Amino acid sequence: LAAGNAVGPESSDRISLDQERMCLPIWRSRNSQAMSGLSRLAGGHRQDPQEAEVSLHRARRLFLRQVSLEWCELEDLTEFLDSQLGPLEMAIDNFRGTQEVNTAAHTPHVRDIGRLMFRNFCLLDSRVFRPLCLASYALVHEVHSVGRKEAAAGGETAPGTEESGEDRRGLVELLEAFHEMLVACDVADDHLSSSKQTKESYEQHLVEPISAAVNRLADKDIRGHPSRQCARTGQQRGGLR
Repeated sequence: LAAGNAVGPESSDRISLDQERMCLPIWRSRNSQAMSGLSRLAGGHRQDPQEAEVSLHRARRLFLRQVSLEWCELEDLTEFLDSQLGPLEMAIDNFRGTQEVNTAAHTPHVRDIGRLMFRNFCLLDSRVFRPLCLASYALVHEVHSVGRKEAAAGGETAPGTEESGEDRRGLVELLEAFHEMLVACDVADDHLSSSKQTKESYEQHLVEPISAAVNRLADKDIRGHPSRQCARTGQQRGGLR
């Protein structure tokens, strides 16, 4: 959890998620560059960052990778359960077919149940949520900053960046992997359960800004990544069906 403290444990709780989201260098606005300069997460991208700042950036990336790894392990488990519970899946389909004609109630399939529980209890309803948002926003600033440095250097990777984990390709790959997890967990809320309704907050703080970052900052040759299609599908699904 400490790795998610985006500017240090003494001040991370005082950072506004809404303000940092607005300061991301991804929104199409004439003032986007000025807004980005107001971010408290972008202050560490100087020419010669201090060792503590480099360590903090590395800790953020490790934090995001660990969250993605935990999600992958859960996906493996729910995939196995899904393969073993064919009759239950058919019963869910039949129930949804009869209920959704007149109501918006939704009973998720086994894999979506796992994704919903991961979103509700591992990402949002825990102390991980704020550090996760701040770490992901900081990663967006890193991708943008390193991309500008490489563009200024004629497209060449600056010496030593690969060793420090700051090469743009590696950062974009991490952003893509994290985005894939966010999109997969963007399932509808289960209106027939007592679990919290988290879809709206989840999309506002994580899915929408990170999806915008991927579309704005990722390389052109991966903009057709399947996660992009999943994102659009998830938005079309809207609330629970």
